[in-house]
Amino acid sequence: MNTEPKLSLKVRVLIGIIALPSLILAAMIISMLINQTQGEVSFFEVIYSLVGVFAMYLALTGKKFF
Repeated sequence: MNTEPKLSLKVRVLIGIIALPSLILAAMIISMLINQTQGEVSFFEVIYSLVGVFAMYLALTGKKFF
């Protein structure tokens, strides 16, 4: 059986809500790459969007990594 500890539902919802702005940024960066539009993307923006993707993964799966 799966006895791995999971995050509570309240914490998962909170993480999901907090991760939404960074997911929107990730979608904008991907849209810029697909449309090949000219734009400056800083290193911080890329890291911020990757953290948002990781946070949404945590919110959906409920796994504890630390």
